[in-house]
Amino acid sequence: MRITTRNIRSKIEAGQRAYGSTVQFPYPEIVEIVGYTGFDYVWIDAEHGTMDLSQIAELIRAADASRVDSIVRVPDHDASFIGRVLDAGATGIMVPHVDSVAVAEKVVAAAKFSPLGTRGACPSVRWLGHLSEDWNAEYRRADQDTLVFALIEDVAGVENAERIAEVQGLDGLVFGPFDLAMALGHDGEIHHPEVVAMHDRVVGAANAAGIEYVSASAAWEPGGSQGLIDSGSRVVNVTGDRGLLAFAHRQALAAIQQELSDVGSVSASAGAN
Repeated sequence: MRITTRNIRSKIEAGQRAYGSTVQFPYPEIVEIVGYTGFDYVWIDAEHGTMDLSQIAELIRAADASRVDSIVRVPDHDASFIGRVLDAGATGIMVPHVDSVAVAEKVVAAAKFSPLGTRGACPSVRWLGHLSEDWNAEYRRADQDTLVFALIEDVAGVENAERIAEVQGLDGLVFGPFDLAMALGHDGEIHHPEVVAMHDRVVGAANAAGIEYVSASAAWEPGGSQGLIDSGSRVVNVTGDRGLLAFAHRQALAAIQQELSDVGSVSASAGAN
């Protein structure tokens, strides 16, 4: 039987926070770094990342090896793709643009077996260790353990947040500030008062329904660390490979440029033979 992690659920049950990092590049080594440095989960971004299904499967395999949960941000609401990601062994899914109860019910159904949902059943897939030993027990455990998070990143989604949060089988809401800031004409200003008010409504909807408010980025939270604490979030995304790599390169370049400029200007004869 395949050994799986339950880091997020275990941390929540213990009253602790689970910390994660986004991976947008299709390289298993990055997932291993996330796991070996102490994170609880990896957010595999198949919506904005550069990866196909076979590469996602390798990232999930790396997550298993480094003992972190794997949450796949799927590109859309396609039930077939959701099923294949879960068959590959993902701990859960994060679904973009959930803007209605109907959409929320559809994606939950795609992640759960009958009678809770419509997920396709097969006893010889990776999440089972490639061959089921006790199907009845295993599919029930999968229904219980599989995490389903809904991204609220449309005006309609915010307006329906309270009802979406009540959908049975949904484990948490994620607030997507950039799409909302663009839709509202605020040009990506994620801390605009109108966007912050929508953030607060989504947080309130999750808390009122007794499900998780998942922080998409600790750095984006209104009010900083105190705002994150006030939100009650126990699932916190900290950073990501693409942004972290770009930031580190900018910092390194700026540092050497500053250091050399402090020493003096480049000599006109430098490098001359």
